[in-house]
Amino acid sequence: MKTIENSQIKRMLVVTGMAFSSIVLFSANSATIQGRVTDRNNQPVEYATAVLKNPATDQFITGTVCNDKGEYEFENLEPGEYILSTDMIGYQETTTSKLTVKENPDKPFKQVVVMNEKPNENITVFGKRRISQNDNQTAQR
Repeated sequence: MKTIENSQIKRMLVVTGMAFSSIVLFSANSATIQGRVTDRNNQPVEYATAVLKNPATDQFITGTVCNDKGEYEFENLEPGEYILSTDMIGYQETTTSKLTVKENPDKPFKQVVVMNEKPNENITVFGKRRISQNDNQTAQR
């Protein structure tokens, strides 16, 4: 049976301590945005897309899809300013004004978005069908 030497135990403790401290440091500088996307009747807009953009450049930062309750979450964000844009088929795209998010991993920034339905649009679908030889034979009978 092998015995673990004191130096090996010390190395394992140091590595474990370094890994734990890096997790703590990483989470200390992060922010979270959570929220819900609903319609005017306060019903969830299921599987809507939620996108965070840089307000100065309008560049995409990250995105996600809401769950069946219309909920979304962005984790491990750098504190700062963001614009939240939500979109779903049948609804008008909604964009928030600047959201200022501060670092506080224990208390996420909450944002509820209400989307308006698009007015009914008439859609006309045209199609052509090619007549085949089988169709001609069936029609002649």
